[in-house]
Amino acid sequence: MQADEIALSPAKPESLPAVVADRVSARPELTITTIGFGSCAHEDRPLPIWDTIHAAHCDAFVLCGDNIYGDSADPLVLRKKYDLLGANPGFANLREATPLFATWDDHDYGINDGGAGFPGAAAAQKEFCDFFKVPAASPLRATPGVYDCVTLGPEGKRVQLILLDTRAFRSPLKKDPASPKVTIPNNDPGATVLGEAQWAWLERRLREPAELRVVVSSIQVIAADHGSEKWANFPNERARLFELLRRTEAQNVVVISGDRHLAELSSLAPADGVPYPLYDMTTSGLNLVAPQKPQPTAPDAKPAVPKKPQINRYRLHESPYTKSNFGLLRIKWDGPSPSLRMEVCGLEGEVVLSRDIPFSEIRSK
Repeated sequence: MQADEIALSPAKPESLPAVVADRVSARPELTITTIGFGSCAHEDRPLPIWDTIHAAHCDAFVLCGDNIYGDSADPLVLRKKYDLLGANPGFANLREATPLFATWDDHDYGINDGGAGFPGAAAAQKEFCDFFKVPAASPLRATPGVYDCVTLGPEGKRVQLILLDTRAFRSPLKKDPASPKVTIPNNDPGATVLGEAQWAWLERRLREPAELRVVVSSIQVIAADHGSEKWANFPNERARLFELLRRTEAQNVVVISGDRHLAELSSLAPADGVPYPLYDMTTSGLNLVAPQKPQPTAPDAKPAVPKKPQINRYRLHESPYTKSNFGLLRIKWDGPSPSLRMEVCGLEGEVVLSRDIPFSEIRSK
């Protein structure tokens, strides 16, 4: 069996070499001032936004999931769809010029709303690793899940990218009996989003030194009101994440997420259980969005009714952005007050939502 054909098995972290158990690396040569990110890129539809992202000259770009719409347990189907993405000229140019980092969501995992127990998970993981050119000896090829961590930049300007896997280990969703498309909280004490091995790994990562930590979650961490997938579907796990931030004393943590086919900025205050204001910047989708305006109807049909923006009590602006979009994190390292600027950008690169965050605001007092 070749190194890139290692069968995935649920090995316990303590039984693996440290490098495999920890899934951690460093790129000190990459000083980061601009990180781009996005999600929900349907490979069968036009993707002109890749050219806009390439023109933004990011130091790194993060794919937050639904990088293809595979929706299959057949690796040949997934491979064909990854090939379509890879052949897109805009994506190819971006890939050649910019370091890429990625996690997956349900559609590139292989099944809508999928979680643990999906029979196609191992095959999907191999296709993911092949497409993103994961080295043959990487732990991502040896054990389940695509969670990973890399620290970019030298001491004093270290950006820690923590790429979570919210699919491979997640417990079943609980559906509203009155509306099967709506998810409701699963309060089972044994229900999980990350699984115990990934939780232990995450704690180790949060205890490592970094000047800024970017937690990449394919699903939203903060939004709690809508009926789609989110961390709030598992209230105990969401509370566990916030408690882990407090216990590890991890400073300067922000979240980026996707999945929702819209863009918005959300924030929790310390009164909500976090050690300092916690921001979640959602950008979705690169070419697949949920329009809020009435859709065309047949002449004899009743007038279409605009979709109302879903409630998000933690949203920092009136309504989400629902056209093609991507995100930028712009870091200002120099001067007495380092800061982070979050930007949601539209198809032409225009900034449609933004927030400036001093590092001093996202630290424990």
